[in-house]
Amino acid sequence: MRFSPLHLFSHVRSLSRTVRHLWVRDYQDVKLILEQSGDLRYFSIPAGFQRFFARSTIVVSGVVLFSLLVLSVTSLSLATSRARLERSHEEVFRALISSTAESQDADYDQTLTEEQMVTLAQTIRDRDMSIRRFVETSMVAVSEENDTLKTQLETSGLTEKIVKIIQQNSPNGGFNVDGDLQSNPLMRGKVAEELATNRSLREVLYALPGRMPISNFSLSSDFGIRKHPLTGKSHFHTGVDLMSEAGDDKIYAVKPGVVVMSEFHNQYGNTVVIRHSNGVESLYAHMAQLLVKVGDKVTTDKVLGYIGNTGFSTGKHLHFEILVGGYPVNPQKVIRTAQYVQQIENK
Repeated sequence: MRFSPLHLFSHVRSLSRTVRHLWVRDYQDVKLILEQSGDLRYFSIPAGFQRFFARSTIVVSGVVLFSLLVLSVTSLSLATSRARLERSHEEVFRALISSTAESQDADYDQTLTEEQMVTLAQTIRDRDMSIRRFVETSMVAVSEENDTLKTQLETSGLTEKIVKIIQQNSPNGGFNVDGDLQSNPLMRGKVAEELATNRSLREVLYALPGRMPISNFSLSSDFGIRKHPLTGKSHFHTGVDLMSEAGDDKIYAVKPGVVVMSEFHNQYGNTVVIRHSNGVESLYAHMAQLLVKVGDKVTTDKVLGYIGNTGFSTGKHLHFEILVGGYPVNPQKVIRTAQYVQQIENK
């Protein structure tokens, strides 16, 4: 007997009406009389029990039908996946056969047997498993490194706002997560997330200067709130004051960049400002002499000038600042963090 969609719909609607009727029906107490060997026995089935039994049967039947539907869908999905896998294997086999035929001489007509193809497929699968295990192991190492880099960023004192400024000023291009990673089936999901996080953290840390402007120095004034040595009023010291311990007054750039300021400032005296990458700048003040001019490209071995006592100063020293997007950050903490990352790279 053939069922058309219209007949099926009619049966489903009839079943739905029956179920609804049984669910909302106004049940009445039922009395049963049974006769056995002349004896009469009376039984009573309360309306509440009938209602409970009917509704319980409907619920259990619904659960069973739903379970059967889920199992059917799952079986269908597995069958589809199996068929897709078989087609993939067939494509691999055809590719192997084609590759083998092309690699042979023209007069050597030999193709892979079924047993040889199975062996090759097993080899490919084993190699694929080895690659996946390597990727998973590498992901654990990258995840651990990310935790270390995040900890270092926290100790550097960089706020979330400062970190975003560095990231927003990073150059375009390079490692394309959406392309290079997502196009590789082994590099998706958690692996791609960890690698993207690693790249982002490294961009921030690599943007930070990794050395102090003076080789041997002592700290005469730290970064933060202090009492001004001349006015006696509390104010925020936006940098650190350094004094040379070896008698070498040369001041070096802390990171390659371009000189954007080299002039006398009423408060800072002879001042040099260098613009580095990713929105990072460094400032050198109270210098005795300026040896660079605006527009000069400098490296870490370039002497910018000499330690002095120009401007609003109480003695010979270098006032040194690091700014990100115009916001001052603690130079010692930032440089210490960058040096830690450099040590990891050199291991």
